[in-house]
Amino acid sequence: MQRLKSLFFAIFSLPAISACVPTEFNIDTGHKTLQVKFYPGGDVLDDLIIIDGVNYFGKAQYQIGDPLSDMGFRFNSGKRVRAECLQTGKNILGEDECKLYEVYRSDFELIPKGSRTPRLQLW
Repeated sequence: MQRLKSLFFAIFSLPAISACVPTEFNIDTGHKTLQVKFYPGGDVLDDLIIIDGVNYFGKAQYQIGDPLSDMGFRFNSGKRVRAECLQTGKNILGEDECKLYEVYRSDFELIPKGSRTPRLQLW
């Protein structure tokens, strides 16, 4: 019976703790490679990106359901970074998706125009 309770707890607590796992990726600025972690916040909490150990809060901007759309991040300070799809490829289902993004507009000093990052795996 104790084992059944433990299994039940583990299964139903998994969604709660899975939100604590970040999406990790690198951004190549041309001069330096930034190590980034992204934590989605949701409707109530701000999204969080951690760049080389420093926290930045804001909102990620991407089109759910459109794997070729632009993506971006608006910081709580008002600064923004916008990136467009530079290279496409096929996903595991054979559908088109963006494989590489390039920043085309940025007023955030750490991520200048021309920086590149691979497609983020959010889930």
